[in-house]
Amino acid sequence: MEAFDNYKPADWRTSFESKLTVESSLLYEEYTGHIEKSGNDQHQYRLIRLPNNLAALCVQDIEAKEAAASLSVNVGSNANPAELLGFAHFLEHMLFLGTEKYPDEGEYDAYLSSHSGSNNAYTSFTETNYHFSVENGALEGALDRFAQFFISPLFNKDRVDRELNAVDSEHKGNLQSDSWRFYELMSSISNPAHPFSWFSTGNTETLKGAARELGLDLREELIKFYHKYYSADVMRLVVVGNHSLDVLSEWVASKFSDVKSKGNTRPVVDGHPIGKAELGKLIHYKTVREKYELELQFSLPDLKSTYGEKPFDYISTLIGHREPGSIYSVLRKNGWATAIFAGSDGLLYDGFSTCFIGVTATPEGLENYEAIVSIIFGYINMLVESGPQEWYYQELALTSKAEFDFKEKVDAENYA
Repeated sequence: MEAFDNYKPADWRTSFESKLTVESSLLYEEYTGHIEKSGNDQHQYRLIRLPNNLAALCVQDIEAKEAAASLSVNVGSNANPAELLGFAHFLEHMLFLGTEKYPDEGEYDAYLSSHSGSNNAYTSFTETNYHFSVENGALEGALDRFAQFFISPLFNKDRVDRELNAVDSEHKGNLQSDSWRFYELMSSISNPAHPFSWFSTGNTETLKGAARELGLDLREELIKFYHKYYSADVMRLVVVGNHSLDVLSEWVASKFSDVKSKGNTRPVVDGHPIGKAELGKLIHYKTVREKYELELQFSLPDLKSTYGEKPFDYISTLIGHREPGSIYSVLRKNGWATAIFAGSDGLLYDGFSTCFIGVTATPEGLENYEAIVSIIFGYINMLVESGPQEWYYQELALTSKAEFDFKEKVDAENYA
Protein backbone atom coordinates (compact mmCIF):
# COMPACT_ATOMS: atom_id res chain seq x y z
CA MET A 1 0.00 0.00 0.00
CA GLU A 2 2.33 2.60 -1.40
CA ALA A 3 0.74 5.70 0.06
CA PHE A 4 2.57 5.06 3.35
CA ASP A 5 5.75 3.41 2.06
CA ASN A 6 7.80 6.47 3.06
CA TYR A 7 6.49 6.60 6.63
CA LYS A 8 9.29 6.01 9.13
CA PRO A 9 9.06 6.90 12.82
CA ALA A 10 11.97 8.75 14.40
CA ASP A 11 14.83 6.51 15.50
CA TRP A 12 15.40 7.71 19.04
CA ARG A 13 18.77 5.98 19.25
CA THR A 14 20.64 7.00 16.10
CA SER A 15 18.84 9.94 14.44
CA PHE A 16 20.16 12.66 16.76
CA GLU A 17 23.44 14.55 16.85
CA SER A 18 24.93 16.64 19.64
CA LYS A 19 24.62 20.43 19.44
CA LEU A 20 25.27 23.48 21.60
CA THR A 21 22.86 26.38 22.00
CA VAL A 22 24.03 29.58 20.33
CA GLU A 23 24.04 31.92 23.31
CA SER A 24 24.92 29.81 26.35
CA SER A 25 26.55 26.74 24.75
CA LEU A 26 24.12 24.39 26.47
CA LEU A 27 24.25 20.79 25.31
CA TYR A 28 21.31 19.20 23.53
CA GLU A 29 20.70 16.74 20.71
CA GLU A 30 18.95 17.62 17.47
CA TYR A 31 16.96 15.23 15.32
CA THR A 32 18.65 14.88 11.94
CA GLY A 33 15.98 12.94 10.10
CA HIS A 34 13.25 14.31 7.86
CA ILE A 35 10.25 16.03 9.45
CA GLU A 36 7.29 15.62 7.13
CA LYS A 37 5.16 18.72 6.67
CA SER A 38 2.63 19.86 4.12
CA GLY A 39 3.43 22.31 1.35
CA ASN A 40 0.91 24.63 2.96
CA ASP A 41 2.77 24.62 6.27
CA GLN A 42 4.97 27.68 6.79
CA HIS A 43 6.16 26.63 10.26
CA GLN A 44 9.80 25.76 10.90
CA TYR A 45 10.46 22.76 13.16
CA ARG A 46 13.31 21.48 15.29
CA LEU A 47 13.01 18.31 17.37
CA ILE A 48 15.52 18.26 20.20
CA ARG A 49 16.37 16.05 23.16
CA LEU A 50 17.94 17.39 26.34
CA PRO A 51 20.63 15.58 28.37
CA ASN A 52 17.91 14.50 30.83
CA ASN A 53 16.09 12.76 27.95
CA LEU A 54 13.21 15.25 27.77
CA ALA A 55 12.18 15.63 24.12
CA ALA A 56 10.87 18.94 22.80
CA LEU A 57 9.54 20.13 19.47
CA CYS A 58 10.36 23.79 18.81
CA VAL A 59 8.04 25.42 16.29
CA GLN A 60 8.70 28.81 14.73
CA ASP A 61 5.65 30.59 13.35
CA ILE A 62 6.68 34.05 12.23
CA GLU A 63 3.02 35.03 11.84
CA ALA A 64 1.95 33.80 15.29
CA LYS A 65 -0.16 36.33 17.18
CA GLU A 66 0.62 34.54 20.43
CA ALA A 67 3.03 31.94 21.77
CA ALA A 68 2.16 28.68 23.49
CA ALA A 69 3.61 25.60 25.14
CA SER A 70 2.25 22.18 26.03
CA LEU A 71 3.93 19.52 28.16
CA SER A 72 2.57 15.99 28.41
CA VAL A 73 3.63 13.53 31.08
CA ASN A 74 3.08 9.90 30.06
CA VAL A 75 1.44 9.21 33.42
CA GLY A 76 -2.27 9.50 34.08
CA SER A 77 -5.00 7.80 36.02
CA ASN A 78 -3.38 4.46 35.11
CA ALA A 79 -0.95 5.23 37.96
CA ASN A 80 -3.64 5.88 40.57
CA PRO A 81 -3.12 3.90 43.77
CA ALA A 82 -6.06 1.54 44.23
CA GLU A 83 -6.67 3.04 47.66
CA LEU A 84 -6.60 6.69 46.47
CA LEU A 85 -8.73 6.95 43.36
CA GLY A 86 -8.30 10.17 41.41
CA PHE A 87 -4.80 10.79 42.79
CA ALA A 88 -3.18 11.69 39.43
CA HIS A 89 -5.92 14.24 38.82
CA PHE A 90 -5.42 15.65 42.33
CA LEU A 91 -1.71 16.07 41.57
CA GLU A 92 -2.62 18.01 38.43
CA HIS A 93 -4.54 20.46 40.65
CA MET A 94 -1.80 20.72 43.29
CA LEU A 95 1.18 21.14 40.99
CA PHE A 96 0.69 24.85 40.22
CA LEU A 97 0.74 26.14 43.80
CA GLY A 98 4.15 27.78 43.84
CA THR A 99 7.73 26.59 43.34
CA GLU A 100 11.04 27.16 45.10
CA LYS A 101 11.99 29.82 42.54
CA TYR A 102 8.52 31.38 42.43
CA PRO A 103 6.96 30.59 45.83
CA ASP A 104 3.89 32.83 45.39
CA GLU A 105 1.16 30.44 44.28
CA GLY A 106 -0.46 33.15 42.15
CA GLU A 107 2.74 34.13 40.31
CA TYR A 108 2.20 31.92 37.26
CA ASP A 109 -1.44 32.91 36.71
CA ALA A 110 -0.68 36.58 37.34
CA TYR A 111 2.20 36.58 34.86
CA LEU A 112 0.12 34.97 32.14
CA SER A 113 -2.89 37.22 32.79
CA SER A 114 -0.74 40.35 32.62
CA HIS A 115 0.47 39.22 29.19
CA SER A 116 -2.88 38.26 27.64
CA GLY A 117 -2.31 34.60 28.44
CA SER A 118 -4.17 31.66 29.94
CA ASN A 119 -3.46 28.11 31.06
CA ASN A 120 -5.16 24.80 31.66
CA ALA A 121 -4.48 21.11 32.26
CA TYR A 122 -6.17 17.73 32.03
CA THR A 123 -5.63 14.16 33.18
CA SER A 124 -6.47 11.20 30.95
CA PHE A 125 -5.86 7.49 31.46
CA THR A 126 -2.28 7.54 30.13
CA GLU A 127 -1.18 11.17 30.31
CA THR A 128 -1.40 14.44 32.18
CA ASN A 129 -1.12 17.53 30.02
CA TYR A 130 -0.28 21.08 31.06
CA HIS A 131 -0.44 23.98 28.58
CA PHE A 132 -0.53 27.76 28.29
CA SER A 133 -0.70 30.63 25.80
CA VAL A 134 0.90 34.05 26.19
CA GLU A 135 2.11 37.08 24.24
CA ASN A 136 5.18 36.31 22.14
CA GLY A 137 7.27 38.84 24.05
CA ALA A 138 6.49 37.12 27.35
CA LEU A 139 7.21 33.54 26.27
CA GLU A 140 10.62 33.23 27.94
CA GLY A 141 9.26 34.35 31.31
CA ALA A 142 6.28 32.03 30.98
CA LEU A 143 8.51 29.06 30.13
CA ASP A 144 10.73 29.79 33.12
CA ARG A 145 7.75 29.76 35.50
CA PHE A 146 6.20 26.76 33.75
CA ALA A 147 9.37 24.64 33.89
CA GLN A 148 9.74 25.13 37.64
CA PHE A 149 6.58 23.10 38.27
CA PHE A 150 8.44 20.07 36.95
CA ILE A 151 11.63 20.90 38.88
CA SER A 152 10.73 22.14 42.37
CA PRO A 153 6.99 22.39 43.13
CA LEU A 154 6.05 23.24 46.72
CA PHE A 155 2.71 21.39 46.99
CA ASN A 156 1.53 24.01 49.47
CA LYS A 157 0.06 22.13 52.44
CA ASP A 158 -2.27 25.01 53.28
CA ARG A 159 -4.04 24.54 49.95
CA VAL A 160 -4.72 20.80 50.11
CA ASP A 161 -8.32 21.15 51.31
CA ARG A 162 -9.06 23.91 48.80
CA GLU A 163 -7.86 21.81 45.87
CA LEU A 164 -9.70 18.77 47.22
CA ASN A 165 -12.86 20.85 47.11
CA ALA A 166 -12.03 21.92 43.55
CA VAL A 167 -11.64 18.27 42.50
CA ASP A 168 -14.88 17.39 44.26
CA SER A 169 -16.72 20.28 42.55
CA GLU A 170 -15.40 19.13 39.18
CA HIS A 171 -16.72 15.63 39.89
CA LYS A 172 -20.15 16.95 40.89
CA GLY A 173 -20.30 19.08 37.74
CA ASN A 174 -19.49 16.03 35.63
CA LEU A 175 -22.53 14.21 36.97
CA GLN A 176 -24.70 16.15 34.54
CA SER A 177 -22.47 15.43 31.54
CA ASP A 178 -23.73 12.59 29.36
CA SER A 179 -20.30 11.99 27.82
CA TRP A 180 -18.65 11.74 31.24
CA ARG A 181 -21.42 9.49 32.58
CA PHE A 182 -21.00 7.18 29.59
CA TYR A 183 -17.22 7.03 30.06
CA GLU A 184 -17.65 6.13 33.72
CA LEU A 185 -20.28 3.54 32.79
CA MET A 186 -17.90 1.87 30.34
CA SER A 187 -15.15 1.96 32.96
CA SER A 188 -17.38 0.42 35.61
CA ILE A 189 -18.27 -2.60 33.46
CA SER A 190 -14.70 -3.30 32.36
CA ASN A 191 -12.30 -5.74 34.03
CA PRO A 192 -12.40 -4.82 37.76
CA ALA A 193 -8.74 -5.82 38.14
CA HIS A 194 -7.67 -3.29 35.47
CA PRO A 195 -7.04 0.39 36.45
CA PHE A 196 -9.26 1.46 33.55
CA SER A 197 -12.25 0.34 35.62
CA TRP A 198 -11.36 2.57 38.56
CA PHE A 199 -12.91 5.96 39.29
CA SER A 200 -10.46 8.41 37.71
CA THR A 201 -11.62 11.93 38.62
CA GLY A 202 -11.60 11.56 42.38
CA ASN A 203 -13.62 13.36 45.05
CA THR A 204 -13.34 14.12 48.76
CA GLU A 205 -14.47 10.60 49.67
CA THR A 206 -11.92 8.72 47.52
CA LEU A 207 -9.07 11.09 48.44
CA LYS A 208 -9.46 12.82 51.81
CA GLY A 209 -11.80 10.20 53.26
CA ALA A 210 -9.70 7.27 52.08
CA ALA A 211 -6.48 8.86 53.33
CA ARG A 212 -8.01 9.45 56.75
CA GLU A 213 -9.12 5.83 57.04
CA LEU A 214 -5.66 4.59 56.04
CA GLY A 215 -3.83 7.05 58.28
CA LEU A 216 -2.08 8.67 55.32
CA ASP A 217 -0.94 12.26 54.90
CA LEU A 218 -2.25 13.28 51.47
CA ARG A 219 0.48 15.82 50.83
CA GLU A 220 3.23 13.35 51.71
CA GLU A 221 1.67 10.75 49.42
CA LEU A 222 1.43 13.40 46.70
CA ILE A 223 5.14 14.17 46.97
CA LYS A 224 5.97 10.45 46.79
CA PHE A 225 3.79 10.04 43.70
CA TYR A 226 5.40 13.06 42.02
CA HIS A 227 8.95 11.88 42.72
CA LYS A 228 8.13 8.36 41.56
CA TYR A 229 6.47 9.17 38.24
CA TYR A 230 7.33 12.71 37.08
CA SER A 231 10.52 12.00 35.16
CA ALA A 232 12.00 13.92 32.22
CA ASP A 233 12.17 10.62 30.35
CA VAL A 234 8.36 10.45 30.05
CA MET A 235 7.82 14.13 29.23
CA ARG A 236 7.25 15.61 25.79
CA LEU A 237 7.21 19.37 25.26
CA VAL A 238 6.02 21.53 22.35
CA VAL A 239 6.83 25.25 22.20
CA VAL A 240 5.36 27.53 19.52
CA GLY A 241 6.28 31.17 18.96
CA ASN A 242 7.47 33.72 16.42
CA HIS A 243 11.04 33.47 17.71
CA SER A 244 13.84 31.75 15.80
CA LEU A 245 14.49 28.05 16.32
CA ASP A 246 17.85 28.90 17.89
CA VAL A 247 16.14 31.11 20.47
CA LEU A 248 13.42 28.56 21.20
CA SER A 249 16.04 25.81 21.57
CA GLU A 250 18.04 28.05 23.92
CA TRP A 251 15.03 28.67 26.13
CA VAL A 252 14.00 25.03 26.24
CA ALA A 253 17.51 23.88 27.12
CA SER A 254 18.04 26.55 29.76
CA LYS A 255 14.64 26.12 31.43
CA PHE A 256 14.01 22.36 31.26
CA SER A 257 17.43 20.68 31.55
CA ASP A 258 17.09 20.64 35.35
CA VAL A 259 13.99 18.42 35.25
CA LYS A 260 15.17 15.21 36.88
CA SER A 261 15.68 12.06 34.84
CA LYS A 262 14.52 8.95 36.70
CA GLY A 263 14.35 6.55 33.79
CA ASN A 264 11.20 5.35 32.10
CA THR A 265 8.58 5.72 34.85
CA ARG A 266 5.58 5.14 32.59
CA PRO A 267 3.16 2.82 34.42
CA VAL A 268 2.97 -0.64 32.86
CA VAL A 269 -0.52 -2.10 33.02
CA ASP A 270 -0.96 -5.71 31.98
CA GLY A 271 -4.04 -7.15 30.35
CA HIS A 272 -7.01 -5.62 28.57
CA PRO A 273 -9.88 -3.84 30.32
CA ILE A 274 -12.35 -5.58 28.02
CA GLY A 275 -11.67 -9.31 28.14
CA LYS A 276 -13.87 -12.29 27.43
CA ALA A 277 -15.75 -11.85 30.71
CA GLU A 278 -16.69 -8.28 29.77
CA LEU A 279 -17.84 -9.00 26.20
CA GLY A 280 -21.38 -9.77 25.07
CA LYS A 281 -23.11 -7.45 27.53
CA LEU A 282 -26.20 -5.34 26.83
CA ILE A 283 -26.40 -2.16 28.90
CA HIS A 284 -29.35 0.24 29.02
CA TYR A 285 -28.61 3.66 30.45
CA LYS A 286 -30.61 6.85 30.96
CA THR A 287 -29.17 10.11 29.63
CA VAL A 288 -29.49 13.56 31.19
CA ARG A 289 -30.51 15.13 27.90
CA GLU A 290 -33.21 13.63 25.77
CA LYS A 291 -31.46 11.67 23.06
CA TYR A 292 -31.47 8.20 21.58
CA GLU A 293 -28.17 6.49 20.94
CA LEU A 294 -26.87 3.02 20.35
CA GLU A 295 -23.18 2.21 20.69
CA LEU A 296 -21.23 -0.97 20.06
CA GLN A 297 -17.87 -1.28 21.83
CA PHE A 298 -15.11 -3.59 20.59
CA SER A 299 -11.91 -4.80 22.22
CA LEU A 300 -8.72 -4.33 20.16
CA PRO A 301 -5.00 -4.81 20.71
CA ASP A 302 -2.70 -1.78 20.95
CA LEU A 303 -2.90 0.02 17.57
CA LYS A 304 0.05 2.41 17.99
CA SER A 305 2.32 0.27 15.80
CA THR A 306 -0.18 0.66 12.92
CA TYR A 307 -0.08 4.47 13.00
CA GLY A 308 1.42 4.69 9.51
CA GLU A 309 -1.10 2.33 7.91
CA LYS A 310 -4.19 3.49 9.84
CA PRO A 311 -6.27 0.33 9.39
CA PHE A 312 -9.15 1.58 11.49
CA ASP A 313 -9.51 4.66 9.29
CA TYR A 314 -10.24 2.26 6.45
CA ILE A 315 -12.92 0.48 8.47
CA SER A 316 -14.50 3.58 10.00
CA THR A 317 -15.01 5.32 6.65
CA LEU A 318 -16.82 2.25 5.33
CA ILE A 319 -18.97 2.02 8.46
CA GLY A 320 -19.88 5.70 8.18
CA HIS A 321 -20.48 5.59 4.43
CA ARG A 322 -23.76 7.23 3.39
CA GLU A 323 -24.20 6.07 -0.19
CA PRO A 324 -26.78 3.44 -1.37
CA GLY A 325 -26.02 0.02 0.10
CA SER A 326 -24.44 1.47 3.24
CA ILE A 327 -25.58 0.84 6.80
CA TYR A 328 -26.76 4.43 7.01
CA SER A 329 -28.89 4.21 3.87
CA VAL A 330 -30.75 1.17 5.24
CA LEU A 331 -31.30 2.69 8.68
CA ARG A 332 -32.37 6.01 7.20
CA LYS A 333 -34.85 4.32 4.85
CA ASN A 334 -36.44 2.55 7.81
CA GLY A 335 -36.60 5.79 9.80
CA TRP A 336 -34.34 4.34 12.48
CA ALA A 337 -31.33 6.67 12.49
CA THR A 338 -30.10 10.12 11.53
CA ALA A 339 -26.36 9.37 11.70
CA ILE A 340 -23.81 6.56 12.09
CA PHE A 341 -20.14 6.89 12.89
CA ALA A 342 -17.19 4.85 14.08
CA GLY A 343 -14.11 5.77 16.06
CA SER A 344 -11.08 4.37 17.81
CA ASP A 345 -8.89 5.43 20.71
CA GLY A 346 -5.94 3.55 19.26
CA LEU A 347 -3.42 6.30 20.09
CA LEU A 348 -4.78 7.16 23.55
CA TYR A 349 -3.94 4.07 25.56
CA ASP A 350 -0.82 2.01 26.22
CA GLY A 351 -1.09 -1.75 25.75
CA PHE A 352 -4.64 -1.90 24.46
CA SER A 353 -7.20 -0.16 22.27
CA THR A 354 -10.95 -0.06 21.89
CA CYS A 355 -13.20 1.08 19.08
CA PHE A 356 -16.87 1.84 18.76
CA ILE A 357 -19.69 2.14 16.27
CA GLY A 358 -22.27 4.74 17.25
CA VAL A 359 -25.76 5.30 15.91
CA THR A 360 -27.80 8.46 16.50
CA ALA A 361 -31.17 6.76 16.57
CA THR A 362 -34.78 7.83 16.41
CA PRO A 363 -37.19 6.66 19.13
CA GLU A 364 -38.44 4.00 16.71
CA GLY A 365 -34.86 3.02 15.92
CA LEU A 366 -34.05 2.48 19.56
CA GLU A 367 -37.07 0.20 19.87
CA ASN A 368 -35.59 -1.81 16.97
CA TYR A 369 -32.02 -1.85 18.29
CA GLU A 370 -31.70 -5.60 17.75
CA ALA A 371 -32.42 -5.17 14.04
CA ILE A 372 -29.90 -2.31 13.86
CA VAL A 373 -27.21 -4.48 15.49
CA SER A 374 -28.00 -7.28 13.06
CA ILE A 375 -27.62 -4.92 10.08
CA ILE A 376 -24.29 -3.62 11.39
CA PHE A 377 -22.83 -7.09 11.92
CA GLY A 378 -24.13 -8.21 8.56
CA TYR A 379 -22.20 -5.35 6.97
CA ILE A 380 -19.07 -6.19 9.00
CA ASN A 381 -19.28 -9.84 7.91
CA MET A 382 -19.49 -8.68 4.29
CA LEU A 383 -16.32 -6.59 4.76
CA VAL A 384 -14.51 -9.56 6.29
CA GLU A 385 -15.53 -11.88 3.46
CA SER A 386 -14.54 -9.42 0.72
CA GLY A 387 -11.24 -8.52 2.42
CA PRO A 388 -9.31 -5.22 2.18
CA GLN A 389 -9.67 -3.48 -1.19
CA GLU A 390 -6.44 -1.94 -2.45
CA TRP A 391 -8.22 0.60 -4.67
CA TYR A 392 -10.29 1.92 -1.77
CA TYR A 393 -7.29 2.11 0.53
CA GLN A 394 -5.37 4.13 -2.07
CA GLU A 395 -8.37 6.41 -2.52
CA LEU A 396 -8.41 7.09 1.22
CA ALA A 397 -4.65 7.62 1.20
CA LEU A 398 -4.94 10.23 -1.54
CA THR A 399 -7.76 11.98 0.32
CA SER A 400 -5.71 12.01 3.54
CA LYS A 401 -2.70 13.38 1.68
CA ALA A 402 -4.79 16.18 0.19
CA GLU A 403 -6.14 17.06 3.64
CA PHE A 404 -2.58 17.08 4.99
CA ASP A 405 -1.21 19.15 2.10
CA PHE A 406 -3.91 21.78 2.49
CA LYS A 407 -4.28 21.69 6.25
CA GLU A 408 -5.61 24.97 7.60
CA LYS A 409 -3.62 26.92 10.13
CA VAL A 410 -4.73 26.95 13.78
CA ASP A 411 -3.77 29.20 16.67
CA ALA A 412 -0.58 28.53 18.62
CA GLU A 413 -2.23 27.05 21.75
CA ASN A 414 -4.26 24.47 19.81
CA TYR A 415 -1.23 23.69 17.64
CA ALA A 416 0.96 23.03 20.68
